[in-house]
Amino acid sequence: MRLVAFGVGYVGLVTGTGLSELGHDVLCVDVNAQRVADLHKGKIPIYEPGLSDLVRRNVTSKRLTFETQVDAPYNEADVYFIAVGTPPGEDGSADVSAVFAVANKIVEIAKRPALVAMKSTVPVGTCDKVQAILDNAKVRLEVVSNPEFLKEGTAVEDFFKPDRIVVGARSEEAKQKLRELYAPLQLSGDRMVITDPRSSELIKYASNTALAMRVSFMNELSRLCHATGADIHAVRSGMGSDSRIGRRFLYAGPGYGGSCFPKDVQALAMLGRSHGVEMVLAESTHRVNEAQAVFLMSLVEEGLGGNLAGRTVALWGLSFKPETDDVRESPSIKVTEALLSKGAKVVGHDPEGSANFAAHFGDRVRVTEADYDALEGADALILLTEWRSYRAPNFGEIKRRMRSSEQLPLLLDSRNIWRPQDIVKAGMRYQGIGIPPYQA
Repeated sequence: MRLVAFGVGYVGLVTGTGLSELGHDVLCVDVNAQRVADLHKGKIPIYEPGLSDLVRRNVTSKRLTFETQVDAPYNEADVYFIAVGTPPGEDGSADVSAVFAVANKIVEIAKRPALVAMKSTVPVGTCDKVQAILDNAKVRLEVVSNPEFLKEGTAVEDFFKPDRIVVGARSEEAKQKLRELYAPLQLSGDRMVITDPRSSELIKYASNTALAMRVSFMNELSRLCHATGADIHAVRSGMGSDSRIGRRFLYAGPGYGGSCFPKDVQALAMLGRSHGVEMVLAESTHRVNEAQAVFLMSLVEEGLGGNLAGRTVALWGLSFKPETDDVRESPSIKVTEALLSKGAKVVGHDPEGSANFAAHFGDRVRVTEADYDALEGADALILLTEWRSYRAPNFGEIKRRMRSSEQLPLLLDSRNIWRPQDIVKAGMRYQGIGIPPYQA
């Protein structure tokens, strides 16, 4: 098929590249001329394992191209994908103006009947509004909802091995065309969930909010464990052993972040309010997540004697999760803002996200190229993101780099991946999330 993807962010770039790898001719379009120029040079605007090689291979094979506008023969595409951003507004609702702009553009350029597949995460009813725009075209255009379920850090693998492919379509012709498009991804079994557009739109928000709820619930439990002396590891094990609950997404930590969970949870809550339905669990999920960064900061403040003014705190892990450079809504952003407000100095390191973190804060923080360099003279180290390179560090070297005064250096392990005894043996203090103090 001949395909066009509008937007070359995580969704558009991975989707367009993945479809070209399957043998389709794909044009990826973006209004950012510099980003398009970089892609022509092989420079990928995001860090995503495996994506660079796929882009280069398919550009070389001439199945994948990048432009700022749509010209022949792609004005006769079979499917146009809308994969532009829908950022949250001040009230938490999704801003879909870019979606409507693309829909109007497709009306102008389409020269033959085609499908318009909505990849962007949009509120329920958006596809209906897009269809009203498409009805102004000179050719028949039908919108379908086709939400993405790509996880940053494993997006390429998720594209080629999807858990499910959700399609919200009205006509049998549209359903059949999408079955044909995604057939190579279903050789081992049917993964397609066929429904109506409104249900498909809601599935995306519901899925992300359900996962975010589990994260927030465990973080709330971790705070209760601190107050009661219980162990979050034991709580998680006992809960996860129940087959009705399972073990996934039951880890306490610094809170969720990224481009999906925060905005989708808030957008679902706003959607409920706009329809007179109070989404109590979604609202609470967001509040608990916001409070977790404050909780982490309180642990550091308590560990450093109640005064952070003039203290230096090092952060390991600035991206919201491993294998991405995305710092949007990352716990590192929230923790840093809290630390700076208390007069602390912040030095950070991340294998991929340092540049984006530094761009966000400017000269208010310092970032280092080497992980141990961030520790020079630090009073405390907070592990925020569980990159592999942080999992088995040299604690002796950490101790040597950090400042020792009247108190031993403090290591706050917000991911609970280090062995407390190793840290105490190295002459430092250990603080986990939701676990009792270690007794040597």
